[in-house]
Amino acid sequence: LVQHLKLYRLRPFGPATLFEPSPPQRALAAESSCRAAMAYGAVETTLTILVWMGLNIAISTSTKWIFLYGKICEDGTDNCEVFEFPLTITVLHMVFSWGMCWLQLRLFHEAPKAAGLSLREQARKIAPLAVCFAASVAMGNLSLKYIYPSFSQMLGSMAPLITVGLAVAMQGQRFNCWTWASMPVICGGLVLCSAAEVNFNAVGALYCFGSTVLRALKSIVQGKLLEGAGMDSVTLLYYMSPWAALLLQACALAMEGLEPLNVVWRGLIGGVRAESVADPTAPVMTGGPFLAMLLMLSGLNACLMNIFTFMVTARTGAVTLQVLGNVKSCLSIGVSVAVFRNHLTWEQGLGVIICLFGVWIYDWKGGKSDAPRFGKEGYGALQGGAAQAVSKRSP
Repeated sequence: LVQHLKLYRLRPFGPATLFEPSPPQRALAAESSCRAAMAYGAVETTLTILVWMGLNIAISTSTKWIFLYGKICEDGTDNCEVFEFPLTITVLHMVFSWGMCWLQLRLFHEAPKAAGLSLREQARKIAPLAVCFAASVAMGNLSLKYIYPSFSQMLGSMAPLITVGLAVAMQGQRFNCWTWASMPVICGGLVLCSAAEVNFNAVGALYCFGSTVLRALKSIVQGKLLEGAGMDSVTLLYYMSPWAALLLQACALAMEGLEPLNVVWRGLIGGVRAESVADPTAPVMTGGPFLAMLLMLSGLNACLMNIFTFMVTARTGAVTLQVLGNVKSCLSIGVSVAVFRNHLTWEQGLGVIICLFGVWIYDWKGGKSDAPRFGKEGYGALQGGAAQAVSKRSP
């Protein structure tokens, strides 16, 4: 009891005497608080990554679902029109993203961070990211018009290698040998998956490769903005979405015209000819409400996915984001096979296992070559944000 009381010192306070913690106890309390904060950060980062993976899998699956089953048909016949307009779908994604971010910033925030950006500042800081983002998403959606989500995810396995190369070329970053050793393993595993693909399409593969390169470039640009511009993920998407929507709408008008609007109009209104001219004798169309629901759900999914992509980038870094994307790719392959029943060979299953092994190498050994020694801290979330997220334990 005497030893226990020595940890305290008495301090008079009015008529009563209160106990005040001694310096050792204050240090112990501070250490406990720090550990609790680190544990909370690790759990928050893990949940953010899991939600991001789920939304990514859902967006590719729902987009392919629209291309296959989002159609309007003449009642009582097999004459149907399929909604195969990937650029218009991407514009819809951007519009939903801007609208949801506007509600978030106006209802739950006092003001967006970095508010008041002039048009010139937006053109200098936001427009380059919007170009990469719009082109990446558009080419990704175009690829899904020709190939299944499983094969699209396999071709996207080059993203970590491309991101590392761009980080070295554009930012002068240096990575240790384990990072470079893990890249061929990750990429080679998913390339093996594509070797036995029975639904190969050269046009879809080309669009997917272009989307992968632009996505890697986008990850680096948005990482710099989130780190140095004082923006959070919602604010960045709020500023970026209108720029991306305008660029995509111009491309959609040039390549798809007004036919996407005509298809939706005929499906919802009915009683119109293909030229959208009222005609009481025109056949009754079915499937319009279902198509509209699919488009709205896809837009909401895209908005949430974009927000969580920025959040994961801020907590992990560009390269780690691409590596986590390969784990998501493995899960997407399984979901695609389960939903669309496309064929999966044993070679592709082996490639998935090799990919996961490469992710394990990077997660435990990879990082910048000049990184200080840290313990294993769950995706680098506790090492000071995006500036140190890719700095992991050196060999």
